[in-house]
Amino acid sequence: MSDHKRYLGDLIGGSLMLRESQILAGLMLKDPTPSEWNEAIVDENILQKPSAASAKRNASTIKKRLSGLNNRFLEKLAYSGSDEASQLMFAATLINSPLLADFMRTVVVDAKQMYRESLTVDDWHHFWQDRSRLYPALAEMSEASTYKVSQVAFKVIADAGYIDSTKNKQLLNVYVSQDVRELLSEMDHDDVLQAMEL
Repeated sequence: MSDHKRYLGDLIGGSLMLRESQILAGLMLKDPTPSEWNEAIVDENILQKPSAASAKRNASTIKKRLSGLNNRFLEKLAYSGSDEASQLMFAATLINSPLLADFMRTVVVDAKQMYRESLTVDDWHHFWQDRSRLYPALAEMSEASTYKVSQVAFKVIADAGYIDSTKNKQLLNVYVSQDVRELLSEMDHDDVLQAMEL
């Protein structure tokens, strides 16, 4: 995988999808074979999607975001209440997409420290231009793709409770739970914790 794709992660794949992520975390704990995975996603339609194609697409994105995370993390995600599960899935998404983690660490944290009330689309554009200098392949992505990345980024941040909506982008206060803090520290992901703490 090229550097810029690894940096971007599977951000373009969609929002936080919390309900679906909790279901799939539970499935991943059973260590299913590829055929068992396919049977659960397509035949049993455990994600309750209108088509097999959308179920497979969502499952693929979530699996990429959760791959490499330990069973303790998956268990906590699968069986926690929505607030803590949301923080865990956001952490998994930041681990998968260093680009989004950098946006949180630089732009969002700075905005909070400067007592700004909200984010703007320009915040993302400036950040993208800056990152494109480090990863020139980002600048070569189509306008449609870069627009989709920005839309999904703000949707994920809204789903995680850091902004009130993708429309207003008003900054909210988020307090990372002690369990999530400890789990990320144990996994040597203090960098992700830093991106989540405002």
